[in-house]
Amino acid sequence: MLMATLTIKAQYEEGDILIQPRVGVTISNVTDGDKSKLNVTYGVDFERFLTDQLSFTAGVLFTDQGCKYEIYYDTDGSQYDNTVMNLYYGAIPITANYYILPGLALKAGIQPAFRVKANIQHGNEKLDFDKMLSLLFPGEDVKMNTFDLSFPVGLSFEYNRVTIDARYNIGVTKLLSGSTGAIHNKVFAITLGYKFSL
Repeated sequence: MLMATLTIKAQYEEGDILIQPRVGVTISNVTDGDKSKLNVTYGVDFERFLTDQLSFTAGVLFTDQGCKYEIYYDTDGSQYDNTVMNLYYGAIPITANYYILPGLALKAGIQPAFRVKANIQHGNEKLDFDKMLSLLFPGEDVKMNTFDLSFPVGLSFEYNRVTIDARYNIGVTKLLSGSTGAIHNKVFAITLGYKFSL
């Protein structure tokens, strides 16, 4: 009887609309980065149920991404400093969610994102990423793209409206335009949210 009660409470019906503020962390890197870096992410999602098992979610998310590079001073690699690339995006995650069990959902979708700011940090010094590119590639048309597209895939688990969401964003947009290499963002995110009915 207890399990039946929990199952009924965990299910939503067709037409239900929910809002979910969420906050969490990302572990991000790029395809040529030396180390991942831990970042913060937060935002809000709106979810609408098409059936009691299938829903669509659209939201607004602020995410701090990037990576770390190791700059070596000795030829034997015994001394180095970390240089951090900080990439700040405003993202619009859109996912389809299939509830394989009450509260447990598989999700996949698309996430367009727009760069808000980018810099390189070494110690206490910060340099604007666009200015750095103009210094590294004088006279060349190498720029950082302001738009980024990724495909999030993952799962979430909900209990008493508290949701833990884990997803990996597969980056498909080149980070730099005009360059020969194809550098993409790679982001793993874990967030904690709470669902309110509208």
